[in-house]
Amino acid sequence: MKYPVKNFLRCVINNFVLRRPLPLLLSFEITQRCNAKCYFCGYWKLEEFTPELSLDEIKKLLDSAYDLGCAIFVVTGGESLLRKDLPSVLKYAKETGFSTLLLTNGYLLPQRIHEFYEDLDAVSVSIDFPDVRHDKNRGLDGLLEKAIVGIKQARDYGIIANMNCVVTGQHSLDDVKELLFLARQLDCGFSVAPLFIRPAKFTNGAILGTLSKKEEDLMKLNDWNLMKSVIDMLLFYRKNGFRKTIQNTNSYLRLVKDRADFTCYPLNLQLAVASNGTVATVCAAGLYESHNLGNVLKQDLRDIWFSEKAETLRRKFKECTLAKSMGCYLLCVAELSLPFHKPAALLDYVKKIT
Repeated sequence: MKYPVKNFLRCVINNFVLRRPLPLLLSFEITQRCNAKCYFCGYWKLEEFTPELSLDEIKKLLDSAYDLGCAIFVVTGGESLLRKDLPSVLKYAKETGFSTLLLTNGYLLPQRIHEFYEDLDAVSVSIDFPDVRHDKNRGLDGLLEKAIVGIKQARDYGIIANMNCVVTGQHSLDDVKELLFLARQLDCGFSVAPLFIRPAKFTNGAILGTLSKKEEDLMKLNDWNLMKSVIDMLLFYRKNGFRKTIQNTNSYLRLVKDRADFTCYPLNLQLAVASNGTVATVCAAGLYESHNLGNVLKQDLRDIWFSEKAETLRRKFKECTLAKSMGCYLLCVAELSLPFHKPAALLDYVKKIT
């Protein structure tokens, strides 16, 4: 995926030379609605959804984010494909100058991809099992088949595709290996991350990761040796012909294997905006009241990003120790945090995106 050169360079220079944070990535929750019922997600359990920004309000957000320095526009949900005006959103993002990435469960991808393929650079599809267990795990019959069809169509259109697997206590090493080989067969990327269960005491955390006691007992990774085996396998295959397929960086894989702590930077290279315009950090636990920094409908995005509260949060997050203690290795946070304190990780990341 090619990034807007001007914004990409601004971001790199500011973050790693001047040490003045500028976001590379805008993660936008376009809707909270979802057509799946994943065990490890609380979106579908919501009794009511927050109001969604209108198309005009999203356009203003995109203008502000691009002017701030963002180069990548990531559309998340809920299930992003349930938003009917998604093609108009992606079209405006491309016209503004963004690279565009869509996160989806893939169920509606075959039905809708023809509406926006010209304005989509990459798509990441969640696939956890290579068989009917995936449909059961996500509570949606026929999901695996449609997701695979959608990935094939994306590749036919020349769109970069990735298959992401959340590893749980229900997985075996063979499950992950079969998905890896499926991804290679489909000519798409493959990434993994361990399931993070948000402790109930973190009441301001992400909806993702909200589990009942019964669901937690079913899904929890009680034996970290499974993750070690998965990562050893991925590191082996990266050295033996699968470097193009496996999207996790070596730095991330080794971090998770060792279940080590790392310095978290969830508000440096990225920012998150909820469906109602609330700006937050990309922190699954919502630590330090980071779930609400302001709202783009009421405040300027630049003012929120450079606010005293945001600067305070950046300092506080450097003290977070949830990784080693609770297995918090959210892919979109850990991968983008490692380059700040490991030069090898920065090089690894540059190789990955160029």
